Amino acid sequence: MDRHVTRRILHGLGANAYGQLVVIVIQLAGVPILLHAWGTQLYGEWLILAAIPTYLSMADLGFSQSAGNDMTARMARGDAAGTLAVFQSLSVLVYGVAIAGLLLSALALWLLPLQNWFQFGQLSTVEVRWIFWLLAAEVFMKLADGVNHAGFRANGDYALHVSIGSTTTLLQMALVWSLALVGHGPLAAAVALVAVRAVQTPLMAMLLQYRHRNLHFSLAHFRLGGLRPLLKPALANLAMPVATALNMQGMVLVIGAALGPPAVVTFTVLRTLTGLVRQSCANISYAFEPEFAAIHGMLDRRRLSHMFGRMLVLQSVVVSIGVVVLLVGGDWIVKVWTHGMVQVDKALLYWLLLSAVSSMLWHSGITLLKAANAHVKAALWYAFSAVITVAIASLALRLTEQLDLAGLAYVIGDLLISVYIIYALHTMLCRHGNSQAPMRAQV
Repeated sequence: MDRHVTRRILHGLGANAYGQLVVIVIQLAGVPILLHAWGTQLYGEWLILAAIPTYLSMADLGFSQSAGNDMTARMARGDAAGTLAVFQSLSVLVYGVAIAGLLLSALALWLLPLQNWFQFGQLSTVEVRWIFWLLAAEVFMKLADGVNHAGFRANGDYALHVSIGSTTTLLQMALVWSLALVGHGPLAAAVALVAVRAVQTPLMAMLLQYRHRNLHFSLAHFRLGGLRPLLKPALANLAMPVATALNMQGMVLVIGAALGPPAVVTFTVLRTLTGLVRQSCANISYAFEPEFAAIHGMLDRRRLSHMFGRMLVLQSVVVSIGVVVLLVGGDWIVKVWTHGMVQVDKALLYWLLLSAVSSMLWHSGITLLKAANAHVKAALWYAFSAVITVAIASLALRLTEQLDLAGLAYVIGDLLISVYIIYALHTMLCRHGNSQAPMRAQV
């Protein structure tokens, strides 16, 4: 493997590991700090308000990710003009959506009868409106930063932007915590989030143009029709987090309905714990994805297969270590983490660990297909497998009341999507003529 490629991948792995560490710090520190500063009632009101605007992050319809991979492929094959055209077209689309979103959200929030929808005890209706709009504005600004990310990614600077993004999130939350500890409430916290993002997004745009002169913001090469081939891959990008939400939240609802809240707690704790293995695998995939896009752009099937194999080996090592650690120390970790309030369901733990292992192939395969914008059918199969997983769990839990069968349902869903992913990868990597022939997966 070329040393420059190896260096970029290692930097990407480091950036993703740093991002995961930031998430852990925020999760562990944020709850006790804000509970102490605001109390249960006010903190609960903040959580409700903060959860809703996150859905606006899908307003770009997944174009930023698909355009980023397309730009990376174009750069790899020397198509600088095409890269610039996609970048400027993406910029117009996303910035247009962000500006329209800011205006429409302001209009909606001041016209909607929020006072009838939210009966909060500590936040006034005026505060609720302002907090909603500020949080929406923060999401739209972050959406615009997705254009910057596509530019950095196309030029081999994936790790830099990911690291700066994680640092920005940590800075935002540190400012929120500081304001809360000195007596300020959720409105000040929302202002702080927006203020940091309002500085970060334009600074990233300037840094992008300083480091990579091949990209600049302008209307000169804007062609909205140039994004049309990316529509289906973009919508597939949008469908996958929706399917993931169904898989995650749907399972919680099914378990709660069949077995009650205590079972939900046990399941959620063990799924979160084994999810660390999945996330480690995913972080490796994300670091490789820009390189997959570049190699796909050069139409080098043999090199793409070789790199995919390297990634699977690395993921296998990481997943194996994670599984062994949880098999040996899972009981102790859960006991310390929950202060002895949750008992480990051994069978459920084993099924969830097997699911973490079986998900390695399909998640890695989808990453490769996404890099080539050839993942439309894969996204549909993933959504189908999510529905089947929840349906199987619902039926099994109602018939047997055995919590561990929820883990078995996950394994069945993993195997279902894996069957299609193996077929799609074979189509992309093995069925076409010589190693320089165009690579396609059935989309």
